[in-house]
Amino acid sequence: MGRRITILGMGPSAYRRSLDIGKYVDGTEVWSLNNAYLTFPVLRERKGFGRMFELHGWDYLRTWSPGQTDSGEPIDHWLELDRLDCPVYVTEHIPRVRKQILYPHLEVFSRFKPYYLGSPSLMLALALFEHDCGNTIDYIQSWGIDTSDERHKQQRQSWAWWCSKCEERNIEMGGSMLGFHTEPEKDAGLTGLREAVAELVRKRTSEEATKEAKADPAPDSSA
Repeated sequence: MGRRITILGMGPSAYRRSLDIGKYVDGTEVWSLNNAYLTFPVLRERKGFGRMFELHGWDYLRTWSPGQTDSGEPIDHWLELDRLDCPVYVTEHIPRVRKQILYPHLEVFSRFKPYYLGSPSLMLALALFEHDCGNTIDYIQSWGIDTSDERHKQQRQSWAWWCSKCEERNIEMGGSMLGFHTEPEKDAGLTGLREAVAELVRKRTSEEATKEAKADPAPDSSA
């Protein structure tokens, strides 16, 4: 049986579930990023993060702050990452985190096209690299990788591309991972076409299933 993984971000689809996030990630390896320990304190307290990713460069990180405590003191990002007691994947070595692992950029992108925008795509690329190397994945989901806000919307195209690589490998996807599929068509000349085609496909599939059932009836259980 293969692995089950959650890639957990901090977008709306995860944030609004933060208080009971446990039931959404139960039975999966939880891979999260940056300062998600603030958004999901229940996972921080029970050491529920399987991996963390802090992939920003050091020049950026040394001037970045994850926030403040209730008393107004700056949060020690390195200490908080270390306290999670899980592997922390980094692009460059960072202070004080004992279980940090350099992200294998060369190995991953010698296998795949070196195309990515944003940390979530790098996380998904690593999962697929491990899958291809024999550590197989049956199911992968995401919550909070919504790429809907102004800062992160550019990452949508990359995230969608890496999701297609999961589909090519017949890895089941869930959560809000494919939420972008529900976005409405904005080209007025194509409005409604996708839905109409989907309905035609549904009808054809249903008709073919009915024909197969009639051609191969179930055996009589009373015989």
